[in-house]
Amino acid sequence: MYKNYFRFIALFVLLLLFPYGLFSASSFKFAFFTDIHISQTSKEPAEDLQKAVDEVNRFKDLDFVIVSGDITQKGDSNSLTEAKRILQQLTIPFYIVAGNHDFNWLTTGPSLFKNIFGNDKFSFIHKGYKFIGFTTTPQNNQGNGYIMKQDVDWMASELKRTGTRMPVFVVTHYPLLTGDVDNWKDMTNLLKKFNIQSMLGGHYHRNTFLNYDGIPGIIHRSTLRGKQAVGGYSILCVADTLTVSEKVIGQEEQEWLKLPLNKKKIKQKK
Repeated sequence: MYKNYFRFIALFVLLLLFPYGLFSASSFKFAFFTDIHISQTSKEPAEDLQKAVDEVNRFKDLDFVIVSGDITQKGDSNSLTEAKRILQQLTIPFYIVAGNHDFNWLTTGPSLFKNIFGNDKFSFIHKGYKFIGFTTTPQNNQGNGYIMKQDVDWMASELKRTGTRMPVFVVTHYPLLTGDVDNWKDMTNLLKKFNIQSMLGGHYHRNTFLNYDGIPGIIHRSTLRGKQAVGGYSILCVADTLTVSEKVIGQEEQEWLKLPLNKKKIKQKK
């Protein structure tokens, strides 16, 4: 009886002393697609996406795929439908947000994307981490990116429900920088109150590491082949650190970034 009692006390002490993340989160990997640009005038973008999907389906250790915008070139119904047809061949879940090329403001605006994919944002928990994706898009065909008030409010609601204890990854298309998103501080001022590990996105069609007012920003390559023989995508491994690798179709992963993760609870300011 006394042995069981002391075992219980020892376990309780360990739970108090060790960081939250050690018990609530375990390592995992996922793929990241962005800037797909399916078009009715070129077969290459669809071919590149199909090859990425086929290769991801051969992996045994990927848990899901995130798709971060510019799914199409012109935001037309046929291209969005074609992208969905290919993405639905994935044997693991995928989560998607829209980019600036996905909205045809002269006709349907943002409604067509939502009708085809069901939403232009997502929120889910995976192995102790929260993933939240929202849309950044121009207010018209020529303007910089913008975060709609309803999306800022939705993010605030999601983060409030998440709390400051859980580590969070945020996904959107544009980099949150001046010249890219006009009201980016509306979002970073909100995010800094929570346990944000990094923001993941695209738009630049290349791998690069940025700083969004103190929040790590990771921009990823396009699935398009460009001037190369084949396209590619990213693979991210979440453990004590976040490891980001470029995966060219048919080639070995090439690690290009290691980011330490801060999984400790953030104290709320009173």
